[in-house]
Amino acid sequence: MSCIPKKQCATSNEVPVLSNDMIFKILLMLPAKDLVKLSTVCKTWHKLINSPNFVEAHMSACEPVLTFLKHSSESRPNMFSVDGNNGSFTLFEPSSSKTRDRQLYSMEFKSRKSKVSDLNICGFGDILATCDGLLLATNKSGTLLVLNPTTRKLVPVKPGTMVPPHDESYGFVFSNHTREYKLVHLLLDDMGHIDSEILSLKTMSWKGCTVPSFGLFRDFRHKPVAVSGVLYWLPGDNDVNYFVSMNIDEEKFVRNALPVNSTGPNDRLMENCALLNFIAQMTVYRIQVWTLKTDECVGIWVKRYTINMDYDITGLVPIFMARDGRYVMFKLSRDAVYEYDVEEEEMEEVSVDGNLSFKMSLPHMNTLVSLENSAPLW
Repeated sequence: MSCIPKKQCATSNEVPVLSNDMIFKILLMLPAKDLVKLSTVCKTWHKLINSPNFVEAHMSACEPVLTFLKHSSESRPNMFSVDGNNGSFTLFEPSSSKTRDRQLYSMEFKSRKSKVSDLNICGFGDILATCDGLLLATNKSGTLLVLNPTTRKLVPVKPGTMVPPHDESYGFVFSNHTREYKLVHLLLDDMGHIDSEILSLKTMSWKGCTVPSFGLFRDFRHKPVAVSGVLYWLPGDNDVNYFVSMNIDEEKFVRNALPVNSTGPNDRLMENCALLNFIAQMTVYRIQVWTLKTDECVGIWVKRYTINMDYDITGLVPIFMARDGRYVMFKLSRDAVYEYDVEEEEMEEVSVDGNLSFKMSLPHMNTLVSLENSAPLW
């Protein structure tokens, strides 16, 4: 497995060769962006780093980050664009735009500090969903595309068969049964009727699926959350006592009870440790975090903890949970980010290295997953 040959010399001492297992474990400790570079060292490392087993193992250890778009007029030699005009999206094209463009950024958190990184990719229209390090987005021309910002690999997505009449929602999820990534596209018209369709990213073909019952969704202001092959939606902003789920293999929309009523626009469904969580603002001083656990195939809501403060926290919007579940990150308008430590029961402002001027963000992971290599093996 080693790309470094043994040292040939007159003495009996030789440079030790690491075992395949040891190289595997060492490489797992590196961030995805470094692994992309190391995959070019030799054919052996390229094969290892891009193998399904390694991609899945590396992803399972990834800490979440935030990804978001921000307008910028800055132009650099290493900037790439997803807004190609030649219809080819296999490679990114150097950007020559001099106008304000929507660029992709990420924010990492560690020890009550955060770092905002410019990923040097522009030309976006919007980010619609994320899944396993892949982004579903549109470019400035409105073309749907799936990309991995870390590996710089991108593929165009065939447009849906339905014309958006009013409001739409996209879900992005991996099917454990068919071993493929799928998109779910919902459209809501002015009368409250909903159409739905599903795209297999393996075949790039859309098909119709079970239509949600009338009135099940009020709007699509909340983006769906994917957890273990199931998509979850909050169907509205205020006075909601249920959520909607769709198992991608069963293709049916189901109404499920929330543990407490969702009373405001800042309540969120979130994934953590492969479980669905509901973060709800109970009063101006109290937030509750609930986890949906499965017992004999029945989902049961369990209150995970309560955040109690002696000051008004109604402006805090949950943005994501750390992988181990100890920390929950909140954004306060456009001014600040706060971190709640579950063990210490403390809320502290996070030192931010960068600009927070973004309206919407999504949890994301920097992985090696692509549609060219096989999907995760869990």
